[in-house]
Amino acid sequence: MPIRLRLLKGATALLYVGPMFAGISGMGFGVLAPFVAIFVVWLLVLRPEQWPATPEEWLTAGALGAVVTQVLSQILLVCVLLGIGRGIGAVAGFLPVVNPIFPLAVSFLAIPLCRVLWDARAAADQGLFLDDEAAAAEAPRALAEAGAAIVPLLNLPDNASDAMVSTALASAMTLHGASLRLEALVAALAMPNRSHAALRRGLVLWTSEPEIVASGAVPMGMAHGFSIAAGNGDLLRLYVPRALALIAAFPDRASDFPSADQLRKAAADAGSDPASDLPAHLRADLRDGLTALARAVDQAQGETAQVSGTDPVDQRQAAVVTPFARSA
Repeated sequence: MPIRLRLLKGATALLYVGPMFAGISGMGFGVLAPFVAIFVVWLLVLRPEQWPATPEEWLTAGALGAVVTQVLSQILLVCVLLGIGRGIGAVAGFLPVVNPIFPLAVSFLAIPLCRVLWDARAAADQGLFLDDEAAAAEAPRALAEAGAAIVPLLNLPDNASDAMVSTALASAMTLHGASLRLEALVAALAMPNRSHAALRRGLVLWTSEPEIVASGAVPMGMAHGFSIAAGNGDLLRLYVPRALALIAAFPDRASDFPSADQLRKAAADAGSDPASDLPAHLRADLRDGLTALARAVDQAQGETAQVSGTDPVDQRQAAVVTPFARSA
């Protein structure tokens, strides 16, 4: 992300270079209108939160006032940049003769480049914003959309089949916005007024899908899956072997997993909870599995720290085993 933001700043610089170069070339207010149009389109693409979101909103007095303010500010900005360019040209005593299309093309190039580097709506759905102003404007919309998207999931019956839940999750957990929607689901499922048994099982399966973990498109997805399964022996027995396989296959995604301390605490609880309805040998299996997963997370984080050039906090060389070999 930092690299992308740096590239975004470089692409944005092209936007301002165009009118400055036009001023250096001695161009006057004849190029003002096309430059203002380019600047406004750039704002529409990179700063959609500053503009009305619907056709109806465009017709309101407040929205029109905001639009006029935005356009006037861009006119002023372009005039300033043209003036700076004219001043540089006068001081240098050199006015290059160029086609007026060239500086316009330089500024226009910033629009597709910035759009490729930054999708404002998709970034907002994942809780990423260019600055505090964008966060304040976009966060309510993203939260409202996430809340609306998870309502059908929370209405699934407890006895829904895995296929039904999987279809509902595929529809709701789109690529853009999945992270925020998963966080909303975790918060909703933390309230114990309903069991949501089928949804909990489906989310444990969904967060531990290899394509979800490998892509890194849902940060902390495995940690959220663990929080949903925590305290439920059946869900933890579903989660642990999948997590062991995934941490072995994708150690670079260790930061998306629950911490080793959380896993060890869950292992201690699994082995000592007298209210658990699991047989003693299955509780022992679960405890061993959680302990093994904690070691695997520690080891993967240590290896990741070594690759990144930092000292690992804790390196343990214990082998990762799957303790679910015994029959249920």
